[in-house]
Amino acid sequence: MKQVADDLIEKSRPGIPGLFLWQVIVPAFVFGILSIQWLLPSMTALLVYLFLVFFFRPEKSAAFLMLMLFGLGHWYGNSVLPPGPGPMPEWMAAREKVQLSGTIQSIKGAPGNRLKILLEDVSCQSKSGVTDLGGYLNWTWDKPDQFPFVGQQVSFVARVKPIHGFRNSGLWDYDFYCRTKNIRYRTYTKGEIKDGGLMPYQPQGLQKLRTSLREHILKNAPPTDGGAIFPALLTGDRFFLSNDSVELIRRAGVSHILALSGLHVGFIVAMGFGLAWLIGLIYPCIYLRIPKMRLGVLFSFVPVLLYLWLGQFSPSLVRAVCMFGFWGLLMFFNRGRVLLDGLFLAVVVILVFVPLSVFDLGFQLSVLAVAGIALLYPVFARLMPSAHNPSLKAVRFALAVFYVSLSANIALLPLIVWNFGVLIPNFLFNILFVPIIGSFIMPVCGVGGLVFSYFSPEISHSLFVVGAKVFDWLLQLVREAASIGLLPEYAFYRPHWEELLIYYLLLGAVLLLVYGKLRQAQLLLVPVVLLLGVRFSGEFGPDRVRMDILDTGQSQCVVITGPEGTRTVVDGGGGFGRTFDMGRSIVGPWLTYGHLPRVDNIFMTHGDRDHAGGLAFLLEKFSVGSFYSNGDVPSGWIGERFEAAFAEKGLNPQILVSGEKVVLEPGLIMEVLHPSPVFTGSTNDRSLYLRLLWNGHPLLSISGDLDRKGIRAVLKHTQDLSSSVLLLPHHGSAGSYSPELYERVAPAMAIAACGFLNRFNFVAKKVISELDKRHVCMYTTSAYGMITVEWNSEGKVITGP
Repeated sequence: MKQVADDLIEKSRPGIPGLFLWQVIVPAFVFGILSIQWLLPSMTALLVYLFLVFFFRPEKSAAFLMLMLFGLGHWYGNSVLPPGPGPMPEWMAAREKVQLSGTIQSIKGAPGNRLKILLEDVSCQSKSGVTDLGGYLNWTWDKPDQFPFVGQQVSFVARVKPIHGFRNSGLWDYDFYCRTKNIRYRTYTKGEIKDGGLMPYQPQGLQKLRTSLREHILKNAPPTDGGAIFPALLTGDRFFLSNDSVELIRRAGVSHILALSGLHVGFIVAMGFGLAWLIGLIYPCIYLRIPKMRLGVLFSFVPVLLYLWLGQFSPSLVRAVCMFGFWGLLMFFNRGRVLLDGLFLAVVVILVFVPLSVFDLGFQLSVLAVAGIALLYPVFARLMPSAHNPSLKAVRFALAVFYVSLSANIALLPLIVWNFGVLIPNFLFNILFVPIIGSFIMPVCGVGGLVFSYFSPEISHSLFVVGAKVFDWLLQLVREAASIGLLPEYAFYRPHWEELLIYYLLLGAVLLLVYGKLRQAQLLLVPVVLLLGVRFSGEFGPDRVRMDILDTGQSQCVVITGPEGTRTVVDGGGGFGRTFDMGRSIVGPWLTYGHLPRVDNIFMTHGDRDHAGGLAFLLEKFSVGSFYSNGDVPSGWIGERFEAAFAEKGLNPQILVSGEKVVLEPGLIMEVLHPSPVFTGSTNDRSLYLRLLWNGHPLLSISGDLDRKGIRAVLKHTQDLSSSVLLLPHHGSAGSYSPELYERVAPAMAIAACGFLNRFNFVAKKVISELDKRHVCMYTTSAYGMITVEWNSEGKVITGP
């Protein structure tokens, strides 16, 4: 395996490898495709690249060709981009259940016993008739009672919704991603299918063989966390992995072992080269006819194709096989520059046939990781000791694995932080996981166990059990390391697009300096300075207060930014399940977009999970100045996370009552208008009622989940309730309807934080009618996504929805 890696990585000559003209112009085509989603960043990247090419390789035709390819990429990307869902049928907008029928196009097992199924040719029978839906429908089947087949027809009763993600600026655009895949609708079921089912279906040919292989894996692998790794490694099926196991793998920094990709294809290739070495050991003369490198390529060809088929031709696996295919061809014909040339060839072929792959995070990670290894590993390889004895060879091998991982992670760092919002600097477990999985668990226990399952079930079971125990041991090591604080995880600064370009320019400058090219390194600083100017040009201006109500579905999160830059979070959104953390996935990443992970103040209006759930992550991973609440503590595991974070950070929660004021900045004050110290009522009615004032101007009223009793108390005990913006109590529910409140607040704008097609039908019709009668403009996060309002120093709204 080490020899294969050495032959893949550049070793023909030191320094940064040069590029052919066709390789120089390929990035322009990539920028053109990216421009259909990110026009300004893509055009800027093209201009920076043109500048660098002009100085590093001033060929007359290069600039013209790149401009042409940029335009071609933009046109090609737009031409193949599928349409969105289109207008909703009335039955869908009314959340009516329909009889859904369709054909299974693909199946993907997800951790926690879930299936992600794409349906095509979908039709829905509603009360008003039959509606045919275009594109694919994403069906999440939780805890299925049976396993379907690709091509099988299915019918069941469910609610169907159009694709609609959390719409917040600076975060991953789920809607656009689904559009690139032509996924237009979604639905969810749990357990046994009711009012329908899977149509009779008998798999044939290769599908029957794949089913048989899957059954043999499941039959012989033990039903443990360790045993669940075999369907994941051999077929890409993560259905049997627990969420806890996936979290441990993520904390160890080895999540790449779960996504069938180049790493797994590399394991298969290593098996082919191992077989070539074994045959050469028995029959050395074979190398006189077929050199060892060519023999390894030949022995890898069929296993790689079989693995691609067994993995159901998943996009990430297809990309990896394409890359390894070109690398294999170059090695077979004894060409140099294998890694870099093979990467360019694979990128060109993939983007010609599937141009929208450029928006797939897996594709981006694969390309950048390989490029990082090709360019950075030779630098680190200089630091490795010469291997003159077995012990030094073992050290060299461990260092090689570490440096490969480090090289890839340096190249991936800004992309990973941007997409996930956290930094997990735990590279050392790669030294354990990758060699053990690649040399023992997958080839010996996995492939060996699968082969023996057809001849000797006893040997097969023993191999699977041994492999499962080894993987359980690895998970236990991670668990113990996490329990004593050896696996840190940090919320991290998420870069703007200008800073992404700056990072790679600086990385290139460092690489040039390493190879003694000082003048070229200095040249890269020119666009760095210009990009820094662009990045910070919008940071200066007149004083203003800004409020952002994030789109967190059927929950609420408000962020207030003061004129001096302080940030105050009122509620953190959340949900009622444990599989999705609103703080980790939405609120935290949004707060760190262009900012360090710090919050000056947190106000929790009450302890319900749809207001408090996302705050747990902030308390754990952010620097928090002060925490205020009405005294509630969330129940269950969210409350446990709160208590642990308070203890670890030494943060003392402060309980607020009516009449108190909290100074956020000089002149920027948060008034507390409810509850009074003697008020008794439900959890909702005890919510904090907050009013934001700037230099005496009332800007915003935040009313938590107040219902009738709480609202009556606010009206009775408070004289001045006026605000230019009212955040509607309880998401605009009928129970919080109060014409007197609307009159006393007299807002110019009312906003409700509520989910798209939510099951409560918020905002209530009578609330909408009353506000309309009073000529109050109303906005909802379900319709507009994230809502931003800005006030000037005179308390007037200068920016709104």
